[in-house]
Amino acid sequence: MEIAIEESPFSGNREHFWGAVQIYTEKSHILNRKICGSSNIAIGFCSEDFYNDNITSEFVDRLSQDVKSYERPLETGANNIQSNSQALFSNDHQELQQIECLRRLLKREATFHQTNTKNCSLQTQAADNLDKDEPCSESDVTLVRNGTSIPWQELSSHKKIAVAVIRKIHPKQLQKFAPQLEVVLLDGWKTSASYITRLVAQATTALPRINYSFQLSNSGILLTAVVGEGCEVKSSDSNVLWLKNNVLPKIVKWATEVEDDGMKPERGSLTLMNVQEYNELYQNLKVKYGQPLVENWPENTDPQKFVFEDVAIATYLILLWRKEREVKGITDYQTFVDLGCGNGLLVYILSGEGHKGLGIDLKKRSIWDTFPERVVLQEGVVEPSCKNLFPDYDWLIGNHSDELTPWLPVIAAKSKYTTRFFVIPCCAHDFDCKYKRQHAGISQYADYIQYIKEVGLVCGFHMSQDKLRIPSTKRVCLIGQERTYSFDDSPRVMRGIDEFIQNRNEFNAKAAAFENGTRFVNNVDESGKRTADSLWSTNFKAREAVQPVRNCTRLKDDVKHDLLATIVDILLEKKHLVEVDVGCQKSVYWDKGRSINLGDLAKRIGPERLLSLKKECGGLQTLLRNHRHMFSILQGEVSLQIPVTEWKASVPKDRIKTKQCWFHHNHYQNCPLPSSACIYAHGEDDIRTNL
Repeated sequence: MEIAIEESPFSGNREHFWGAVQIYTEKSHILNRKICGSSNIAIGFCSEDFYNDNITSEFVDRLSQDVKSYERPLETGANNIQSNSQALFSNDHQELQQIECLRRLLKREATFHQTNTKNCSLQTQAADNLDKDEPCSESDVTLVRNGTSIPWQELSSHKKIAVAVIRKIHPKQLQKFAPQLEVVLLDGWKTSASYITRLVAQATTALPRINYSFQLSNSGILLTAVVGEGCEVKSSDSNVLWLKNNVLPKIVKWATEVEDDGMKPERGSLTLMNVQEYNELYQNLKVKYGQPLVENWPENTDPQKFVFEDVAIATYLILLWRKEREVKGITDYQTFVDLGCGNGLLVYILSGEGHKGLGIDLKKRSIWDTFPERVVLQEGVVEPSCKNLFPDYDWLIGNHSDELTPWLPVIAAKSKYTTRFFVIPCCAHDFDCKYKRQHAGISQYADYIQYIKEVGLVCGFHMSQDKLRIPSTKRVCLIGQERTYSFDDSPRVMRGIDEFIQNRNEFNAKAAAFENGTRFVNNVDESGKRTADSLWSTNFKAREAVQPVRNCTRLKDDVKHDLLATIVDILLEKKHLVEVDVGCQKSVYWDKGRSINLGDLAKRIGPERLLSLKKECGGLQTLLRNHRHMFSILQGEVSLQIPVTEWKASVPKDRIKTKQCWFHHNHYQNCPLPSSACIYAHGEDDIRTNL
C-alpha cells in the first residue's frame, strides 16, 4: 500500500522523470552523505506489468523477515549467486541466502506474469526483444549479471516495460554502517520508482528507515511511502522529512534539467568511470588496504583522510588502466612513476594490485620502512630536464605535485611517444613561479585547471577531465592519454613545447618586473645551446625537503597573548549571561560575551596587529582553532567557549588537569566550574602529572 506524502508541481514528460530518477538511483551519494555508492547484484526486466502491489508487498516482507523462515539450499550452476563475486564481496551466508531468495522471487514473479503472453523478455537485450514475438519459458528467464547497467533508455522510450534491481548499498564508514540490500522497482507502466530495503528498528543504517517511491502524476511528481496494511506514516518522522525536504526537490530540479530526449546532464564525479565498477573495487580495496593502514598508521597526519584518499585515487587509476587494456587489447599491466609520492600509499596500493612502479619524493617518510620490498620508493629531487625523463614507464602520476604540476605533461611528452600522464592540480604553480590567474570571470582554481589543460594540449595530448571522490576541495583530475600528432611529427611538437615554456617564462618575468618597478632583462642564453643536464627553465626551484611549520604554533608568545587578549576584550564588550551546569543539579550564570563574524573580528583587530599572521598558514581562523578551549567557531561566528564539566567532556583521561584553565586565570568572572568539575587545572596545586 502506498500513502501519499508530498507532491511537487512538475510539467515535464516521462523522459524528464526517468532522467532525474537515473541520477538519484545511480548517484544517491549526492544527497545521502552516509553512502559512497551502490552495486547491482541482479537486474530483471520484462514487457509485462509484474510490478504491482502484490510483488511490492512480497519484496517488503522478504527483506523484513528472518531468512531462516524460507531458507533453501543455494542454487548451483550458471545462476549460482555465489559466483557473482560472492554477491559483491559478502562473507555473510545469511545475506547470500537472502539475495538468493530475492532473486528467486524476481524470477518467479516475472515468469508468472509472462505466462499468458508471447511478447516478453528478461534478456540483456531488452530493447531488441521488446517487439519480437517469442515464446517464453522458465529457461528463457535470466537475470542480468553484475556489472550490467539498468536499461534507462528502454524505460524512457517504452511505456510497457518494468525493471527490478537487487543491489547492495555501500556505506562510507564501514565501522559504523554495514552494507545494505535494496530492491529498486522501476515501473514503466505507472512511471514510478520504488526503493525498498530491510527496516530493522535497532540496526544502524545508512539508508532512510522507510520504503518509498516517486511517481509521475498529471500535475507533478508524487512522493509516497510504501507500507503494509494498517500502517501509518507520521509527517514529523525524520525519514519522511528528509525525503520531502531534500530528495523530492532535487528530483524535480533534475527533471527540469534533463533534455527532451531523456539525456541527463553530466554531473558530479566519476563521469569517465563506470560508477558501479568503481564502487565495487573501492569497497574491496578499502577493506584490503584501508582498514589495516588506519589501524597501524605510523605518521602524525590524519589516516582517515590520507589513507582513503589514496585508496580512491588508486581505484580510479586501476579502472582507467583496465579500460585501456581492454581497448588496446593488451594484457600486460601498466607501469607508472609517482612524482611527489609523499607517504607512498598510492605506490603501495597500485603495486599490490599488480602494477609495477616507482615513487619519488623530496623527503623520506617513516611509513616507507613498513612497506614490503615490492614497493619502490626513492628520496630525491625531480627537476625539469632531460636527465629526469622516464621512457621505461607507461604513466606519470602527479598527485598534488605542486611545482611539478605544469611540468607533468612536458615530462610525459618528452619521455616517450607512448608515455601518458594523470595529474591532480592543487597549489597553482607555473613553470618558474607562482601561477598568476588569467581569467577574472572564473575562480582561481578553475582558471588554473584551464591553464594545465592548455599545457597538455601544447604537449600534444587529447585532454580529459574528471572529478574524483576524495576528501579534498581540489579533486579535479586531468588525463593525457592519447596524442594529437603522429610519431613522425614529434620534432615539431617538441619545438613548440620549448617555445611555449620560453614565452611563459618571459611573460612571468615581465609581469614581475612591472610589479617591482624594475626593468625587464632577458636572461635567455643567446647561444641557445643547452646540455643534457640543463634545466628547461632556469628559474625553476623545487621545494625544500623540510617545510617550515606554518600553523600559528611558532608565533612569539607575547604576540600570541596580545592577540588572544584583544579578541577576548572584543567578545566581552557586550554582556551575554548563559546558564552553566556545574554539577550536583546546580547551575550558575556566566558571561559568555557576544558573537562576532570572523571577518568583522579581523577588521576590529586591524591589519597592523594581524601582520604577524600573514605568513602563517590559516591566519586568524587557525589561531582560534588552535585555542578551542577558549573559542568556538560556528558558521563563521566567533564566541567564547562555554566550559563543560569533566563528565560531559569527551577528553581522554590522560589529558585531564594537565593544563591550566584559561578562564580561571583570565575571565573577569573566573571559570564558572568548580575545580572538581573542570577538566583544566585551577592553579599549580591542581595540576596532575600522573593518573
